Amino acid sequence: MIKYDNPAEDNDFNCSDYCLSPREFFEKRRTSKRPYVFDLRSSEAHEEENIPGSLSLPIEHFETSIYQMPFAGDILLYGGEDGEVLTAAEILYDNGFDSFNYTDSYEALFSNADATYLTITSDAHKKIDDELQNSDELKAVQIIIEPTSPLKAIYRPELVISALEGSIKLEVDGVEIFTERKTASYLEGTIIEINDEGHLEVRNPNLSISKLNGSLEEQIQLMLDEQVNPMLASHGGNVMLEGIKDSSAYVRFGGGCQGCSMIDTTVKQGVEVMLKEAIPELVGVYDVTDHSEGESPFFTG
Repeated sequence: MIKYDNPAEDNDFNCSDYCLSPREFFEKRRTSKRPYVFDLRSSEAHEEENIPGSLSLPIEHFETSIYQMPFAGDILLYGGEDGEVLTAAEILYDNGFDSFNYTDSYEALFSNADATYLTITSDAHKKIDDELQNSDELKAVQIIIEPTSPLKAIYRPELVISALEGSIKLEVDGVEIFTERKTASYLEGTIIEINDEGHLEVRNPNLSISKLNGSLEEQIQLMLDEQVNPMLASHGGNVMLEGIKDSSAYVRFGGGCQGCSMIDTTVKQGVEVMLKEAIPELVGVYDVTDHSEGESPFFTG
């Protein structure tokens, strides 16, 4: 395995100033308006398991890709166990970047998940206790998280006999909570509460999907804001709704999406599919962007 030098020896660079705990890392990813997450491990490791929305950028290619990094937004780094993040952090520092952070390793992001990630309201806690005590089989709460984009997901709770395979366990106020490791990056900041109908509900401020309602235009705009643009933002792009005609949406792309050679695929296989699945009355999506004036996306690999 390649070992990377600790840049803490550099008199000007203090790596601890940029290091986040796993919870702080996920919190910044959740609350940042423009988070860019980079996986410094090998492409094979990234393919096997990664944080949704993160871009694979193996450390051996990091320095040569520095000119493609976004200067606007928050850069978040994670790597393996060999100190790749320290090397990458120093490279960013030496090249004038100041809005970046890293966490120790990919494994640390999940092995250090704890009760501070979750909040259970008193009413919800009582309901969970009552239902578990009145059952001879039910033992815990499984939080089901269904991602719809890198920064949006649908959440729901289930009382279970045992955890789903591949779950991690947290104990919150005496209640055993399980969630699948593959979606644990959506867990930090989650609240378990009682909804208006008196049922258990799980939500996560900024990450939960809002219910679609209102006019066709309002529904499309909500989808663009909550699902489409967070996905495009990880590649430095964005899309705006220009107008509605005959139940079709006309959109304009910006940032890294303007002038991108893959834009037709992005529209037809990405944006249009997402919008039409969520909004059945939508007939089609049409791109009105002048791509001849666009620039190449900041990161293509």
